[in-house]
Amino acid sequence: MSTFNILWFVSCALQVFAAVMAIKLTKLTKLNPSWLIICAGLIVMSTRSVIQIVNVFVPDFGFDTHEPYTIGSVVVSLCFAVGVFMIKNMFVLLGEAEARQREYEKMLLNTTIMTEENERRRFATELHDGLGPLLSSIKMGFSAVADDISDTGVRSNLEQAIGAAISTVREISNNMSPHILTNMGLRRAMTNFLGKIAFPKDMRVSYNISICDTRYSATKEIVMYRVFCELVNNTLKHADATAINFRLEERGGVLKLTYKDNGTGFDPATLTDEQRTGMGLYNIISRVTSIKGTYNFRTGGEVEPTDGPTEGQHGMIAEIEIPIKD
Repeated sequence: MSTFNILWFVSCALQVFAAVMAIKLTKLTKLNPSWLIICAGLIVMSTRSVIQIVNVFVPDFGFDTHEPYTIGSVVVSLCFAVGVFMIKNMFVLLGEAEARQREYEKMLLNTTIMTEENERRRFATELHDGLGPLLSSIKMGFSAVADDISDTGVRSNLEQAIGAAISTVREISNNMSPHILTNMGLRRAMTNFLGKIAFPKDMRVSYNISICDTRYSATKEIVMYRVFCELVNNTLKHADATAINFRLEERGGVLKLTYKDNGTGFDPATLTDEQRTGMGLYNIISRVTSIKGTYNFRTGGEVEPTDGPTEGQHGMIAEIEIPIKD
């Protein structure tokens, strides 16, 4: 058998194999018309090849392949042409399915975030309204019997311990669900958060919040507030910075936060999963994307000088944009 005959035989075998695999895949395509037409073309093409092989190896078969071959070629060409033309609908359906999947994932993430916030709020309320009054009652009861304790050192330590416990409960409650965010809005919540932080003595903090007391949806305010808190904490824990500058504004239908520091900086693409989690980047990214927002992290050397960290310093710049309307 010549090399040409071997190659022709292999080609026929591959055609039969392709037809069989195409038939097996029809269920996965949910009987899509374009795929069925392509399958029909493959079946006709493989059938034609099988007949030719039979004629070669069984000379007495005597089947005239000229007209069937010509008709088969026309059918195969027509099936492939129509199938390829129609297959674009399959890609459209796949695109729609992927879009629905992305929307579902964002909705699921958004629901998870809101559930988390509701649990934070519930637990904060339990601390504030449950444990807080109990500690206050203990403090009042202790005040009534404090004079009976002869050891002034013990009395003073107990008073300080009870006072610290009450302050700690209030602080934990407020951190878990800041009442000022719910009652007074994003601007006051952010400035209040800054006021509670014990910044290093050499740390310079400057900001410009131009949204005044404008209120936004609860989800958007919560996400922006949590992202801002995470960025500040990252600077204090990881950046070794001496300056923070941020701007919060409403522009072009989006709520935009531009946050900068002059610390060591980082490249998000080079961080390991453990580092990314440790720096809270995953929380920032997941929260922002859950409400169709965008984020961008880059080093300070890529921007013009500002009244905060400057171009000559490394630092980090985070740009967070959240659409105001859903």
